[in-house]
Amino acid sequence: MQLAQQIKMRQSQSLVMTPQLQQAIKLLQMTNIELCQYLENQQSENPFLEIETSIDSKSSSDQENINENITSNISDDFKNGNSISDDPSNNQDYENRYETEVNERPKLDTPGTNLNKVTPEDFDDYIDNLANKPETLKEHIQKQISLELKTPKDLVIASFLIDYLEPTGWISNDLDQISKETECDINEIEEVLFKLQKLEPAGVFARNLSECLRIQLNEKSLLSDGLDILLDNLDLLAKGEIKHLMKITNFDQDEISKSITLIRSLNPKPGESYSFDETIQNSPDVIVSKGRKGWVVELNKSTLPAVVIDENYISELSSKKHDDNSSTYISDTIASARWLKRSVEQRNSTTLTIASAIIAQQEEFLEKGLSHLKPMVLRDIASNVGMHESTVSRVTTGLTIETPRGCFAMKYFFSVSLNSADNNETHAATAVRETIKKLISEEPSKKPLSDEAIATIMKKDGIDLARRTVAKYREIMKIPSSAQRKRQSRLAEIS
Repeated sequence: MQLAQQIKMRQSQSLVMTPQLQQAIKLLQMTNIELCQYLENQQSENPFLEIETSIDSKSSSDQENINENITSNISDDFKNGNSISDDPSNNQDYENRYETEVNERPKLDTPGTNLNKVTPEDFDDYIDNLANKPETLKEHIQKQISLELKTPKDLVIASFLIDYLEPTGWISNDLDQISKETECDINEIEEVLFKLQKLEPAGVFARNLSECLRIQLNEKSLLSDGLDILLDNLDLLAKGEIKHLMKITNFDQDEISKSITLIRSLNPKPGESYSFDETIQNSPDVIVSKGRKGWVVELNKSTLPAVVIDENYISELSSKKHDDNSSTYISDTIASARWLKRSVEQRNSTTLTIASAIIAQQEEFLEKGLSHLKPMVLRDIASNVGMHESTVSRVTTGLTIETPRGCFAMKYFFSVSLNSADNNETHAATAVRETIKKLISEEPSKKPLSDEAIATIMKKDGIDLARRTVAKYREIMKIPSSAQRKRQSRLAEIS
């Protein structure tokens, strides 16, 4: 059979994300402070944009009434089984909508004189700002995501894994727990995790020290069978048991010495070379307070900028004549400004809608405390607000809510359900973990509770847990075993 090259035409459909749509989706994932920084950069690039850091609003009592009406209506809709997307005044999520701004460009006469205010040089400061802004680990990861992940489902899983990244670059959360929260198969999560482990810096998304070092050696093509065994026995290396290591690796003393030198040259915490902005983490994006008629949910206006279009400047330029290039440049820049303003408004509306839906589900938690946190997954909120799960995931990743019970990440309110002892009700896994933590904190120091004892106590309270589940949750919270806690208590007495 003879092989030959041929040129053929084939018609196919593919999804293409425009720069405008990419920008809109990017805004969804930003905290208020990240949005403020982004808009400041955009303002230096676009002369038609004005950013106001303080938002004029109605009196506090009027605003409270408005917010209460909004949240009470949403709560009523949820109870009646209605989707708020049925209301035409509500914006649709970005996955289901795309609007072009091309037809909204102002008409500018041509030809004419050169502009004396709008020039490409106006953007030099914007580039300088970008160059001087320290890049966070998550920003660095986000830039590389599209190289390894293609499908929407993989991107949703990746957003969860990125959210669980620690400043070290490790991910310590249990994959079983992530599987329950995302309702994705654990094999799919592992596949995405392995792809993310190919990103820079080498060693990121490792689940422990051995895996972190193994990824780095693999990336350098230096991982041998002996080194692999050595990485599985880092505890022996820490104890200095060189002879034991020589025996199990079949290395002589010189090879062991070189291997140890190589391991010490690796970075055990690859994420720490990047910025990990604490200010962003500690500034709430949404504030929840108790009003006269119920819970009031509002965006944190102290950190939320407003986008204003300089219409006077647009009118001034529209009345003048310009050459073709200047006219096109002005039209494109104005269209970009209007799109950004609309995207920010959409982002704020979507954030408030999702936050209100979360609070509507978790009112008992706000009223009575953590033990009343309800089981809730992304699908629940997505169904209630009429949005795609990936949209809910993007909004809740990284954003925080300040409540009278403390400031929480939005994802804190999402938790899988655990059956009660009589199977008549369910409990949120997050609430169960906190109950375990409380029991351990109140235990007698000389007689710490075993995992079995904790499971027995919780069963009496109506929470049916196996001993191994208690152990798993304890390990997730980095709480030592009962034997270790007893040892620590004795050491404390001696010292």
